[in-house]
Amino acid sequence: MSNQQKLIEVLQSQIDVEKKTFEELSEYEDESSQAVIRLVLLFMRLDTQKHQKFLEGVINLLNESPCDAWSAKVDRYTERINLERRLQSLLKQEEQMTDYLGEAIEEMDNPVARKLLSHLREDEMRHQEDIKELVTLVKQYPLQPKKGEKGSDITCDE
Repeated sequence: MSNQQKLIEVLQSQIDVEKKTFEELSEYEDESSQAVIRLVLLFMRLDTQKHQKFLEGVINLLNESPCDAWSAKVDRYTERINLERRLQSLLKQEEQMTDYLGEAIEEMDNPVARKLLSHLREDEMRHQEDIKELVTLVKQYPLQPKKGEKGSDITCDE
């Protein structure tokens, strides 16, 4: 078994646990009548769902075929430029969210709600740093994993 196959197996196992956890959290959230408990469970459930979808995306990334037509390579380049532009816009929104959450935290008297809002604000602040880093990494990610004889060549193992 190759390292990539082992990695995919490990990620799939993690996805299975995330799915089970998501189902249990959903069930418990549906059964709960207290707003504070439902908020905590909602927070955990959405985070679990995000992890599951993210891990599925990582597996898709690992399984991407390296052989593409030239037009696909151009499309990937164009998509990266569009990603950067869109994420710059989203970055401004993330900054706004952080500011609003900061104001809400200052006014919040309920310790549970304050903790949840603080955690959400930390997430928003982390998103800002992650967006900047991810744009840089995506721009550095190769459009094709192998170099052909000419820059426009895309070589494929037969």
